[in-house]
Amino acid sequence: MKSFVKYPIIFIICFCLAGGAVFYTIKLFTQRAQEVVVPQLTGQNIIYVLETLTRLGLNAQLYGTSYDDTVSKYAVLSQNPAPGTTIKKGRDVIIYISKGKKHNVVPDLRKLELSQALITLERHELQKGHLSHTYSAQTEAGHILRQYPMPFSTALKGTACNLLVSRGPAPRKLIMPTLLALPLNRAAQLVEQMNLKLANIQAGQDTGKNRSVVLSQTPAPGSQVTDITPISLVVNHQGKGRVLDPNRLHQMRMFSFRLEPGFLKSHIRIETDYFGPAID
Repeated sequence: MKSFVKYPIIFIICFCLAGGAVFYTIKLFTQRAQEVVVPQLTGQNIIYVLETLTRLGLNAQLYGTSYDDTVSKYAVLSQNPAPGTTIKKGRDVIIYISKGKKHNVVPDLRKLELSQALITLERHELQKGHLSHTYSAQTEAGHILRQYPMPFSTALKGTACNLLVSRGPAPRKLIMPTLLALPLNRAAQLVEQMNLKLANIQAGQDTGKNRSVVLSQTPAPGSQVTDITPISLVVNHQGKGRVLDPNRLHQMRMFSFRLEPGFLKSHIRIETDYFGPAID
């Protein structure tokens, strides 16, 4: 009976002594483990970081990469533990690496309308650069002719893209005809036949000339003009200074006139006044 009790007690005592020895051994080892101060790694190149951590007896653990506009490619973006932290050798230091500035593929803006091109640039994280304009018979007015950087090249985020915008076909060069002394309706017809733009008609007064004839014109006769040059006329009329909308020359005017009953031939002369009030 005594032997039966004696051996378990001895076993328990030995187990406790062994456990205590292991505990104090581990404690002694950990207390004696050398501690180091984590250096500043942010902004440093990855090669330098790996060499530094290896020399200090620390392990580098890469946890991710991301684009950054300020930290160069292959440099450390962030670290954990923070710089200045004291840790034991053999511990891990978590680092995130920069992929540098983001490069985007430049979209093809050619043939796009300007407003649509600007929306496309914004969608690709690019900016509007310098706008230039020129005439082109192949590209519709207001659409993109050329661009720089070129389509499908790569550019940094925020890069300005310069655009060349079409004005449409170049205007035809013509010689301004002489409209002086012509009746207004004949002068307007001649301007229209030459595909010129009659922009302004103003009443002037010259008692020595017939009513509704052209007194002066701008540009002057013989001048070089294009089909987009605005033409201005001064027409003889007693209402000096009045202005006539050129569109009224093409308006239809309705009127009525009653003839006296009879069998003799009658002649009616109708004279219109373009400067008069519009009649519905």
